[in-house]
Amino acid sequence: MTADLTNGRLGKYELRGVLGKGAMGIVYDGWDPQIARRVAVKTVLVTEAVDEETREALDRFKREAQAAGRLTHQNIVGVYDYGETPELAYIVMEYVAGQTLRDVMEARRILPAREAVAIMEEVLAGLAHSHANGVVHRDIKPSNIMLTESGRAKIADFGIARIESSNLTSRGTMMGTPAYMPPEQFHGEPATGQSDLYAAGVMAFQMLAGRPPYEGSMVTIMNQVLTEDPPPRASAMGAPPGFDTVLARAMAKAPADRFADAKSMAAALRAALAAAARADSAEDATVFVRRPAATPPPPPAAPAAAKAAAPAAAAPVAAPVKSGGNPALIGAIAVAVLAVLGGGAFFVLSSRHAATPPVTQAAAPPPAPLAKPHDTAASPATTAPIAPPVAQPAAAAPPDPQAVLSAIASLAETQPCSFLQAQAGTDAITISGLTGPDTPGTRAALEGAASGLKLDWRTRGADAMWCPTLDLLRAYGRGHLSVSLASGTRPLRDGEFIEPNIVGPGFAYYLRVDYFAHDGTVGHLFPPEGKPGVSKPAGSAMQIRDKNLVVGPPYGVDMIVAIASSRPLFSHARPDLVEQRNTYLAALRAALDSQAGANGQISIGVTLLDSEAAR
Repeated sequence: MTADLTNGRLGKYELRGVLGKGAMGIVYDGWDPQIARRVAVKTVLVTEAVDEETREALDRFKREAQAAGRLTHQNIVGVYDYGETPELAYIVMEYVAGQTLRDVMEARRILPAREAVAIMEEVLAGLAHSHANGVVHRDIKPSNIMLTESGRAKIADFGIARIESSNLTSRGTMMGTPAYMPPEQFHGEPATGQSDLYAAGVMAFQMLAGRPPYEGSMVTIMNQVLTEDPPPRASAMGAPPGFDTVLARAMAKAPADRFADAKSMAAALRAALAAAARADSAEDATVFVRRPAATPPPPPAAPAAAKAAAPAAAAPVAAPVKSGGNPALIGAIAVAVLAVLGGGAFFVLSSRHAATPPVTQAAAPPPAPLAKPHDTAASPATTAPIAPPVAQPAAAAPPDPQAVLSAIASLAETQPCSFLQAQAGTDAITISGLTGPDTPGTRAALEGAASGLKLDWRTRGADAMWCPTLDLLRAYGRGHLSVSLASGTRPLRDGEFIEPNIVGPGFAYYLRVDYFAHDGTVGHLFPPEGKPGVSKPAGSAMQIRDKNLVVGPPYGVDMIVAIASSRPLFSHARPDLVEQRNTYLAALRAALDSQAGANGQISIGVTLLDSEAAR
């Protein structure tokens, strides 16, 4: 380049390295020796600036210096100096140690609502200052938001900014990034502060949902922006429902229908977050009734007549109890995704469903009192006549454990609102899986079929909302595969990763893993979106690890469903990463029917996932 750059200097500034390169220039890691300050030096070549594109780039570069140079705010990257040489122009800017919001979103996909609102508050504070000083940014997007190492958001790159007193951009010129542009920018109309608020709404939507509301080619995006309402998908991906209203107003077609200013939009986001927090604390408080480390043995078997007379309500095992009724996850979202996920991923999800009542085991009858030693000694042994020997009936043949196991497994498949598995253990038959609150007779029925053999209960209670899903899965669950979480059974906290572990069945299989959220949506975790499934060897294990599948608010209980099948369940990827549960269950039922009709093998595993706020 120039002699100055070759020697590591540009004017008074020392150039110590390259921070980045673009089509028109280079950003250097610089040093101002006069005041001992680290700076970023952004350069654009101006030699041979004879073509219109190069001249326009130089005009935008000068405009950036003029626009940002008149703004001094903690949430805007500061501009310190501007200069030109015969070969290039340069802007000396504040050096920001950190990364862009785009980098963060690529790594995590979905941000928890609390974090997204914190970032948006600072972006909107910077926009409020910019608009108050007559500067419209016109290109608000994640790559133009810097996040410092301390987490502060700073708006950067005012290269296409519009200054109220400037006429550099005439009517009919369309400038910006399509996915974040409002209708008026597509029409080439002058941008206003409401244009920046539209882009801020798109960016907030993307942080909460994991993707912008409109995607595709420029023509596709333009058609959607001009003719379609933004999809109410932020809450479906895990954001609290109140955010949809705020984002819909921010992205209104007409500028007059948007927020009056950046401060009003920030206040609306804070209010939505506060409302979600109140809902979580007032309605979603979750009290966990934890099982002891070792399950106590059941009381001695009662006579058959007593079993028949025993009340059915003595059956269910201890289960999580909800106070209120609004648990959630990742994601995402999620799924998002999981995850996937989202809280909520990343999948991060929300719902309002009925609470599960407390469920306890029936108390065993108290044991008969034992005689004290001195009582035994005081009783005269000769006062009672000695009874003659009584002939004992022949001992009954012990039950066949394998036959009992088979009978219990068959009976378990008939129990409504449940998904149970019976396995032979060393000294007992282990019953694991899920039972709903409307099945008080399930335990009594299986105990009755045990023929005196010990049952080791390791089941968990599931809310009634899961009954349709459990009933569908149970109808096709010939054989079971293992699905568990790397974190075990403990509740996952805000920001933790959701990592399902899968151990496959005894046949070569294609795997499908879905995240059923309690807000009525399903996020698809595996196979990856748009990728075909791959057959896995019989008995093989895998762990799903997705950097986007993290826990976020609102919190509660969701379900992970894994299905192994001898051929792919779906010939094509599902149309959406997240869809409504009823829609997906109908499609899943048809796919399982097709698999069963072709004599395909099916193996299913389910587990519940608890999430809670960080302590």
